Amino acid sequence: MPRIPRSSAAVLVLAALLLVLAACAPATAAFDTPAAREVERSAEEAFHRMELGRLQLGVYTSNALVDLDLPRGARVTVEAFSDDDYTLRFTSDAALEIAWLVTPRGVQRVTR
Repeated sequence: MPRIPRSSAAVLVLAALLLVLAACAPATAAFDTPAAREVERSAEEAFHRMELGRLQLGVYTSNALVDLDLPRGARVTVEAFSDDDYTLRFTSDAALEIAWLVTPRGVQRVTR
């Protein structure tokens, strides 16, 4: 049996490790589609509208979202709401693998 030089063996082990890690990494292609970017933009806008509403009224109000434009197939679900906290979930038929959570702390992309 031929003997593999030590440096070649290290390269093979490193290549195998990188392949295993790449297989475990989440697929980011679904996050970077035009449809996903539009929903994320709407989620960011919702966050800013909610913060402006709180600055104006002193409490969070869903009235700040009345004129929010959503892309076709997008939905907003209110998961929690009070005068000083809220959680909104943005989803889209065009981006089934991901959702965006909007809270007073900002917008977070999550897997569904």
